[in-house]
This record gives sequence, C-alpha cells and structure tokens, in this order.
Amino acid sequence: MRRRKYLFILVALALAALAVGVGTAGAGTKAVIAPADTVYTNGVIYTVDAAHSTAQAVAVRDGKIVYVGDDAGVAAYIDSATTKVDLAGKFMMPSFIDSHAHPDSALDDLYEVNLYSLHGSMKFYQRTVKAFANSHPDLTIIQGSGWDTSILPVIGPTRYQLDAAVKGRPVVLWDLSGHEVWCNSAALKMAGITRNTPNPPGGVIERFPGTRTPSGTLREAAADLVTSKIPDFTTAQYEAGLLHLQKDVLGPLGTTAVYEADLNALAGHSPGPNALAAFEDLAQQGKLTVRYRAALHLDPTFGDIATQIQAAVAERAKHTTDLFQTNSVKLFMDGVIEGHTGLLDTPYKDRPNSLGEQTWTWSDLQAAAVGAAKAGFQLHFHAIGDAACSMALNAIAAAETATGNTTPRDGITHLQLVTPTDIVRMAQLHVTAVPQPYWFVKDSFYYDIQLPFLGKWRADHEYPMKSFFDNGVLVASGSDYPVTLPPNPIDAIATGVMRWYRGGSEWAVKGPSDVFWPAERVTVQQMIDSFTINGAKANFLEGETGSIEVGKSADMVVLSQNLLTCKPMQIGKTKVLLTLFKGGQVYKDPKATL
Repeated sequence: MRRRKYLFILVALALAALAVGVGTAGAGTKAVIAPADTVYTNGVIYTVDAAHSTAQAVAVRDGKIVYVGDDAGVAAYIDSATTKVDLAGKFMMPSFIDSHAHPDSALDDLYEVNLYSLHGSMKFYQRTVKAFANSHPDLTIIQGSGWDTSILPVIGPTRYQLDAAVKGRPVVLWDLSGHEVWCNSAALKMAGITRNTPNPPGGVIERFPGTRTPSGTLREAAADLVTSKIPDFTTAQYEAGLLHLQKDVLGPLGTTAVYEADLNALAGHSPGPNALAAFEDLAQQGKLTVRYRAALHLDPTFGDIATQIQAAVAERAKHTTDLFQTNSVKLFMDGVIEGHTGLLDTPYKDRPNSLGEQTWTWSDLQAAAVGAAKAGFQLHFHAIGDAACSMALNAIAAAETATGNTTPRDGITHLQLVTPTDIVRMAQLHVTAVPQPYWFVKDSFYYDIQLPFLGKWRADHEYPMKSFFDNGVLVASGSDYPVTLPPNPIDAIATGVMRWYRGGSEWAVKGPSDVFWPAERVTVQQMIDSFTINGAKANFLEGETGSIEVGKSADMVVLSQNLLTCKPMQIGKTKVLLTLFKGGQVYKDPKATL
C-alpha cells in the first residue's frame, strides 16, 4: 500500500508538471514545453523591458506571451498545430497606450457634423453644417464639433454666422479643444441665454463688443447652459461609436489601451450613465479589443463634493473586468489659452487684467482631492496654465499627506505652461506627466493665439518634455482624441523627437527659429516608452501590458520600419502592418505580407 501511495503521488506530480509545461524528472531529462498557439520569428522585436532589449522571436499561448528570445529557442514551442509567422526582419514592439483621450466621442463620427480640419474656414464650416442639417431633417438639434478657435480668436464665431447655415433648429458645436461651444440664435433661445444672463461660475458668455448681447460663443462652464438642454445619446449609440473607434481608428493605429479622461457618474451630465453602460456592456459581451481605464468627473458646479465622491465609489463598483474600470477622478484646474480661461501666474499679454479662470476654490479643491484619494481613487488633473499646474500639485500634496500614500500615480495632463520648480515637485510627488506631443509644433495656434495672447517668451516655452524625463518624472503620452485627429502615436513620436513634424506632412522649416523649443526634444526610445510601458505604469497595468515579456498579454504591433534606426524625418511615414490584442489579430494591413 505504501509503494502504491507513493506511485500515485509521483504520477500526480508528473501530470501536474505536464499541465504547466515544465518537466520534473531527474537530472538529464529534457523539460516538457507546451506548444504555442502562434510564434513570430525572424523579426527585430523591441521588447521595451527594463533593459530595452531586442529579440528575434515571440511565442504566444492563450493570449499570453510564453517566450521571448532567439529563433533557435522558440523552436521548442512549435508543433503541427502552431501558427508560424515569419516577420521577415520587420519591426515588432508593444502596442500603443493612449494615456489621455475621449473614446466616448467616437460616436461623433456617426451622429454629428464633423468640423475637424487643419484648414478650417468660416465658409467651410457654414457649408458643412448646412449640408449636414439638410441631410438630417429628422434631427431636432444639430450637434457637432471641431471648429478651430484660431479663425476668430477674440470673441469667437457668432450666432449670426451660424444662423446663415441653419436658422430654424438649434445648432450646438464644440470647438476642437472641447472647452467652448458655438451656438446659433435658436440654441441660445433654447437655453434661455439673453443679455441679462450672467456669466456662470467658471464660465464666460462672450458678448458683442460694447454690448451685453451674447455673441454665440460660450466658454467652459457657460457651455453647460446650452448642452444641459440636449438629451444624451443612447447606450446603443455609444456602443456603436466605441465599436467604430476600435475597428476603424485604434486598431489601424496600433493602439490597444486607452485612458478615458472624462465620464460622469451623476445623471444629467454627459457623457454619463449611458456612456458608462456602453463600456460595461461591451466588456461583458467580450467585444472590447482595447483595455480601458476611465476617470469620473468631479466638478464644483455639480453640487456637494461628498455626494459626487459617493456616486463615483458606487460607479466604480460596477466595473471590475480587466478591460474596463473607473479607478480615477478627473478635476479641471482651468480652461484653455485660446479662450483666455487657462489659469496663469502672470496676466495675458493682450488682456493685462486677466489671469484666466480658476475653476475651483482652494477649500473645495482640497476637499475633493483628499476625499477622492481617501476613497481610493487616482487623481487626474487638467492643467493648461502654470498657475493651474501649481494648484494641482498643491492638491496632490494635500491628498498624499492626508492618506499617507506617497505613490498613488496621480497625473496632470496637457501641461502647456509649467515652471521648472513645479517639474521638480512633480518628481518629488511621483506625479505622472501626461502631455500631448502632437501639439509640439508651431502651427496656427502658435502664431494666431499663443504669440498674441501670451507674448513671445511664454509662447516659445510651452509644452516641456525633455525636462520631465531629466527630472525623473514618469511621462505617459496621450492624444486628447478627438482633439487630435488622427490620434496616431507614430505622428506623436516623430513630433516629440523633432518638434516640428506632425501628421505625415513636413512643416516648412527654414531655420532654427521654426523649431518649437528645440531644447525640449527627446529620444525615440523615450517617446516609445511614453506610449507603451509608461502608460501601463500610469494605470497600474505594467504587470499586464506595455512591454513584450513572458507572462504579459500579447499586445503587440508590427511596423513597416524600425523606429530605432530610421531617420527622424522618416518616422512619420511608418505604417502599422499588424495589431495584436491578447494574441488576437484586431487589424492587418491588407497589403502586408505576414
């Protein structure tokens, strides 16, 4: 009986070893390796591991990476059922992570008028809005987004210019930054906005010069006066938008993880319960091919802060899948420079009596930051101006002191103007910098808005990048989609390296003065980090994705050229040939030979 008992134990151990692919027999016995589902060989594989090493081959089983190494070693993972992919020397790397975007806005492509254009003009906007309204006679309210504030940078576009396109139905159009709306007269009437309507806290109703008459542009919180009158999209419409985004936008760009920067747990605020339900429904149905982490909006105009945090806690409990979670809160510190609502340390050059708009009082901000941190949320701050960044850091410091948690990985996004001392503070407080490298160029915003609004010195010292890396700040880049179209990480990598190249087109650089703050250029490796492993770390996902390492999800892309060796001028011409998420193919270039 004793020998039989030992025999049973040995058999059980052997079977267990086979199940995990590891041999347990004595010395000299070859280990048993379970075959992979797919192996990729003969490639240049940039792993983005701690050593930033390269490899030749990767093996994938059940959506996980089980081998990274050379072609000889991967042979042990191949049997007759294994799919073998010859990369033929092509460049493979981790798929991209967008650390600040608004994927809920993807339904705009399906249900709203699209005004995004690098060369927008009033005639273009009027013609496009009119054509959309004529082709959608069933819509009682026309919505859209993407107009460029630089075409009318002072009071913004007017109600009468929009009336010329559509007069009978309300028209409400967000600008491309998502901070101001352009309304026709019918929309202002729908919202009850008259010459006697005061500016709401944290908002501006632009008026015709020398009068109290609303011009048609509403900035920041003033936009709520009209948007609150518009019914939200349905859950089904949000789902259609997300599926479109994954298939037609993110997959072809190699992006498989996104930080959704602004959802609302409170009913009556969009994107709210319907958008949240759409993410959760798709996660439960197994239809997500992107890993989402989302922030819930806290706002002083939404009512009692404690009640908002309680609602956020209740919402967080609903979303526990690995593909959609709401573990952070979003707080706006200010607006944007183009609306004179970005919060500055010193006044605007063209408005010497204005420092911009402060969204929070310090007491409310401290209560929100500390309360949310104590409830276990990460903090994510919108900060454009240098004063806004300082205020966000003060709130983070207060939260860390109150909780004793010194590594919550709180983030500050946009970071258009930042003082050097605050960059040092970001490192000390373990704050993640979340810039949008797509914007590191001298474009129409620089010439038409930043120079006249800020003055040359400040305009020339916007959007630091290298300083973050040099000071040990974790940098996780984002697109702010749909502000940036397309949200192509390869464009951002090129721009971060060159600071004058974007969107696959070469800007007419005539000399050093045309480069946007060249001292802040960074390396290709740093830019790749910011769109891969750093994005994973910012969201506590570094154990799951962000690099090509054994045990991690097989989230990878194959590119048309090696980003590490091609000339900076050529980076923006790189194409995504294959996108993998959890080992499954979510996009393949129809011309790719793989």
